[in-house]
Amino acid sequence: MQEHFIYALTAFTVEKRAAGWYFAQSAKRHRSDDWRGPYRSEASVALVIARQLRREIAERYQPQLDGSKPARLKASGS
Repeated sequence: MQEHFIYALTAFTVEKRAAGWYFAQSAKRHRSDDWRGPYRSEASVALVIARQLRREIAERYQPQLDGSKPARLKASGS
């Protein structure tokens, strides 16, 4: 039996401002308090997003390995 898991992950919007790079979940980008930053470079902001996506995958995958339903995801920034 081959494992097969597919996850639709959170989408992000990235914006370059005078103070640096900022990001927010795409669905929440219209709320100013949901933006995180500034980050010095696009590489820095991309790394932060990658870490967040990795946590999201782990939160969904581990419960499936344990045989239970995935836990509800926490809001980003938690």
